[in-house]
Amino acid sequence: MSEPKRFIDIHSHIIFGADDGVRSLDEAIELLKLDREEGAYAVFATPHYGAENIYTPEASLVMQKFELLKERATKEIPEVELYLGTEWYCAYSLARRIRQRQAFRMNDTDYILTEFLEYRDLHGDHYEDTDRIVTNLMELKSQGFKPILAHPERYTAIQKDWDLAKKLHKNEILLQVNAYDLELNMSLKTKELAQWMAKEKLISFIGSDMHGLPPKRPPQMKEGIDWLYENTDKDYADAVAFGNAEKLLTERYRPATSTT
Repeated sequence: MSEPKRFIDIHSHIIFGADDGVRSLDEAIELLKLDREEGAYAVFATPHYGAENIYTPEASLVMQKFELLKERATKEIPEVELYLGTEWYCAYSLARRIRQRQAFRMNDTDYILTEFLEYRDLHGDHYEDTDRIVTNLMELKSQGFKPILAHPERYTAIQKDWDLAKKLHKNEILLQVNAYDLELNMSLKTKELAQWMAKEKLISFIGSDMHGLPPKRPPQMKEGIDWLYENTDKDYADAVAFGNAEKLLTERYRPATSTT
């Protein structure tokens, strides 16, 4: 069996009790150990934030729990560095929430990991349309931030119109794919879109989007990253796996100013 390739995981839900992710510090440590075995050498904790998706953990509490996690991880998994961010709901007013420090930028840089809502209830499937996705992301960018769209391969609007991924990329919206979706996802729509985006070189970052031990979503990165290296050139695969993410560790925050 080949050694796992090294990567930076920029998307995880390992702040216990902050959202729908892990429920204990022990579980978070177990997930980090699994991620390390997959090849991670740095991991971003990115709890959900947004009234629209019902998760609004207090920033001070998230920071406190992150420090507890980091302290223990340093002792038990010293090979993995931990960093803090947020998976923000992409509201039109997101820039204001960021400036109010309701939650966290990616390692205190101008990079913002953000998502849109997709859910199913008794009335059917619900998803956000192309106009809202483009408008809200471009508004965030116009305010001086660098949006990273989490798992675009999972959004119905992009599954219906693959060219939307190209449009976002052209407008400097960075895309983060879940490694699981590149190879292991049983949904052909999701997997084929993720693979197409990789072959078109539209992806900038990789993540596990881990939420917990089974039956929740554990980190399953290795197969997807292997697929990336086997199906794209090495320079691009390196950039997606860790090169682009290094900027999240080195570019310090510069106050973004409104253009309006």
